[in-house]
Amino acid sequence: MDSKDTILSTEGERLEMPQPDNEPKLKYQRLGASVGEVLKEDSASAMAVSERFVVLGTHNGSVLLLDFQGDVVNRFTKHTASVSDISIDANGEYVASASLDGKVAIYGLYPESSASNDSKEVYPVEVYDYKRPVKCVALDPEYNRKKTRPFVCGGMAGILHLREKGWFGDKDTPLQGSGEGPITAVKWRGSLIAWANDEGVKMYDTNSQNRITWIARPSDSPRADLYRCNLCWRSDTTLMIGWADSIRVAIVRDTPRQEILQGKPPLYAEIIAQITTDFIVCGIAPFRDMMLLLAYPTADIHQHEETDDPEKQKRQKARPPELRIIDSANEEISCDALRLHGFQHYQPNDYVLDYLSSEDMFYVVSPKDLVVARERDLDDHIKWLKERSRYEEALQSLREALIRNVASAYTIKGLGQKYLEYLVGKEEFDKAAAECPNILGDDAELWERWIYAFADMWQLQSITPFIPYKNPQLSDAVYEMVLLHFLQNDHQSLVKTIMNWPSTLYNIRSVIVLVEEALIKENDNPILMECLAELYAYNREPDKALEYNLRLRRPNVFELIRDYNLFSALEGRIILLMEFDQHLMKEEEEREKKEKQSESADGDTAQKNSTKSRAKRQSEGPAVQLLVQNTELVPTFLVVRELKENPYFMYIYLDALFHHDPHLGYEYHDMQIELYAEYEYDGLMEFLRTSNYYSLDRAYEICKQRDLVPEMVFILGRMGNNKQALMLIIERLQDVQRAIDFAKEQDNEILWEDLLVYSLDKPRFIIGLLENLGSTNIDPIAMIRRIPGGLEIPGLKQALIKVLQDYNLQASLREGCEKILVNDSVAMVYQLNQAQKHGISCEAELNCSICQETIIRDDLNSTPDPKATTIIFFCKHAYHQQCLLDSESFELSNQPLKPAGGRFGIAPKIRHTTLLRSLGRPPQCPICHEAQHKHKPLSKGKRATGPIKGFVRSRQGSSSSSSLKDDDGMPPMVPLRF
Repeated sequence: MDSKDTILSTEGERLEMPQPDNEPKLKYQRLGASVGEVLKEDSASAMAVSERFVVLGTHNGSVLLLDFQGDVVNRFTKHTASVSDISIDANGEYVASASLDGKVAIYGLYPESSASNDSKEVYPVEVYDYKRPVKCVALDPEYNRKKTRPFVCGGMAGILHLREKGWFGDKDTPLQGSGEGPITAVKWRGSLIAWANDEGVKMYDTNSQNRITWIARPSDSPRADLYRCNLCWRSDTTLMIGWADSIRVAIVRDTPRQEILQGKPPLYAEIIAQITTDFIVCGIAPFRDMMLLLAYPTADIHQHEETDDPEKQKRQKARPPELRIIDSANEEISCDALRLHGFQHYQPNDYVLDYLSSEDMFYVVSPKDLVVARERDLDDHIKWLKERSRYEEALQSLREALIRNVASAYTIKGLGQKYLEYLVGKEEFDKAAAECPNILGDDAELWERWIYAFADMWQLQSITPFIPYKNPQLSDAVYEMVLLHFLQNDHQSLVKTIMNWPSTLYNIRSVIVLVEEALIKENDNPILMECLAELYAYNREPDKALEYNLRLRRPNVFELIRDYNLFSALEGRIILLMEFDQHLMKEEEEREKKEKQSESADGDTAQKNSTKSRAKRQSEGPAVQLLVQNTELVPTFLVVRELKENPYFMYIYLDALFHHDPHLGYEYHDMQIELYAEYEYDGLMEFLRTSNYYSLDRAYEICKQRDLVPEMVFILGRMGNNKQALMLIIERLQDVQRAIDFAKEQDNEILWEDLLVYSLDKPRFIIGLLENLGSTNIDPIAMIRRIPGGLEIPGLKQALIKVLQDYNLQASLREGCEKILVNDSVAMVYQLNQAQKHGISCEAELNCSICQETIIRDDLNSTPDPKATTIIFFCKHAYHQQCLLDSESFELSNQPLKPAGGRFGIAPKIRHTTLLRSLGRPPQCPICHEAQHKHKPLSKGKRATGPIKGFVRSRQGSSSSSSLKDDDGMPPMVPLRF
């Protein structure tokens, strides 16, 4: 990523970054206040940051205690040369400074009472003089808690001093002896101390009091005295090293136990990452899981170290320092260039970077500037998006943050309205309107303000679909303003809005008045009529809405009439209703025409069939059916009166009425004859045959005026003038078959004679009569004899042959029918004979249907019993002979059936049956012939016997009281002796 220039604003204000394509990770602010005045007279040389304050060292030897706004809280002046390094303990109670004057000063930040007990506060300060320039110093993180007050320092002497207090005075332990070059940096974290010299980086463990590692300086790096080594502890065990163009990350690990036993230190360091850069590292700090670097960009890192050319050794103007964020894979995430005061004249060692880990705040100091960099928060992110007009992303980020309960100075409504203003400025009105519900929410005041704004821009059609009608509901004036705007400018939007909005939002009557006024100026405007139809329906005036629905020809008009019982409102609108039917019929015809054209190439036939079907379907339209099915609500006279000026509609209505009920509208049948003759001639004859309410004279006069001969013939026939009707057929129609059919219909011998007499001198009629002799009342022989001699009759031979063939056919049919009849008779006689031979099975519990005593008894041979003889009919009803016959008949028929030999046979039974049938009144089943016999009713609990299965008995009549009769030729009874 290329470097970006940074524009610094006035002191104390934020740095205004240019607008790159990618959002920066950090935001910047220059600390002004009193520190700015100090740096005008002095130059900063060192810096350290704690949770409570910032400590700044200057080249004049001052140590300044600053608050986070840049105000000087305290000043310490214990040095006479530049302050080279500053260290702060973990609790922020002590500050140590190292100086090139060879001294280390430790300042207590909390005052102590003076020995003189005056009111003046005294800050404890300890100064240690090492006689040679000190480059670095580090306090023990627990300095304030430890009585030994340990700290380390080093410098040009090349010795790292560990200074501690003891019982017998201060103890100074050298952790590194001389000979390895000056010590330029030292950092203390936990029990580990890391420092840098010309050879590399070393670590010391205060717990084990051993050096644990040595990390050599890269072999190809520039001279050690040119660029300062920068050390930073990411954690208690991870050290980041930035030295010239090299970055290393080392992690401290525990030494395995077996190696400790061999004399190795308990800890060792391992390099886990190594990066070579194209810039000089002036400072290094952790940033989340990445690294933040203070970079000094330069084209030649080595700066011609071996040359003696003064021009090449001459210092070049420097570029602005940069804050870069890189990840562990050396991928650059962010790069911001800082245009600090006098950056052109500074070298890498003039810049210092420190950080406040708890808030991800990074401080950059140059000799004349102090800048703080913070991680950009939600508000910064939204501001950055706003500056680039990326409002949609800004709104999305804000909504997601609010869901996570992240506080922000921005609000959805405030930011959203900026977005709306932006969209309106770009004339993206539809998009702006679509965002209004998400932005304005339920704020009625904002909704009304923006609706009026859209109205001023003549863009109401964009926002109308999104205008709320509940939660919130706006004032009536807003909704009526929108409707009025559309009425004047966009009728299509007006009808859509009326149909989508609830009618409670505005004054319906006011809107109706305005729309009616507009309709007067734009007569028959279908859109305005549709608006009025909806408005009247909303206003619960369906009768007024009906007219506009009819004029608009809406399909739901018939349901509207039925649902709201608007039949009374049809008065004066019958014509509109019938025109609606014609419109539907035309649409159907066009649809059928297209279908037939695609199916058949014969256009004339299709048109003919369509015309014929149209005549039949006229009376099936929904409008006319609505009228004829509700004649009690829409009287016939009312419809006829309105259709008087339109005879075609009159014909359609009366035809539908006649087919619905021929007796309705009978008083208009004379008129209907003329309408049929005019519009549907094919239906006239059917009407004349069906109706009995028209005047025959008037009908004949109408048909005579139009020369409708077949209808005249029919009417004359109904009038009884058969001869004149026959003459019309013969003379006008000259149709032999029609004349014959007419004569057959009247069935009058005189009419047949007239037809025969008229036909004797006309060969065509003679041939016609001969061909239809079988269906006429004319004697063929007499007819042939009366034909005049010498008359030439074409086709006579064929006609006579046909007569003979018809005769032969009739004779053959008669012979065949006779044979079939004989065969059927023989078969039925045989069936009867077989049936008479069958016996009847009797069950042991069979009872007499009159006395209810058992038929079959076990003691018949002991004593004579007058009830021993039993009669069973084919209906399976059983009776004792004594119970069934009267006394006289019983005496005549009481003959013993048992022969002398003591065995029963069929012959005696047949003789006895013949004797019974020879009586004056042969016995019949009383149950099946109740009209002729009276008998006792069945006792309770007794079961009546049913008819014998297998025999078919016919029922006379259809009533339940009709009697059953025996099958033809079947014997009515079978006498049995048990």
